[in-house]
Amino acid sequence: MGVEKEVIRAGSGPKPQPGQTVTVHCTGYGKNRDLSQKFWSTKDPGQQPFSFQIGQGKVIKGWDEGVLGMQLGEVARLTCTLIMLMVLVDFQHGVFSPTQF
Repeated sequence: MGVEKEVIRAGSGPKPQPGQTVTVHCTGYGKNRDLSQKFWSTKDPGQQPFSFQIGQGKVIKGWDEGVLGMQLGEVARLTCTLIMLMVLVDFQHGVFSPTQF
């Protein structure tokens, strides 16, 4: 598929390992194929951080690939080229333990 990652703010913590659960804030762009139009955010009223098992194919491939290379505390923009989806991912609120990132 291919994913491009633009680091907005570097992290200083560990990177997640396949199989761990990651918890992220994210914002999706690409409403009506316009990458400047937000369609969803975990920071919208009533939403909460999103958790998923990394590297297990439980989310779009771009998230598995892009988030796997991020450090705790990092904020990055992931652009998934095949489906024209851009997501702002924020590990600022993540927690790391052997089973949680």
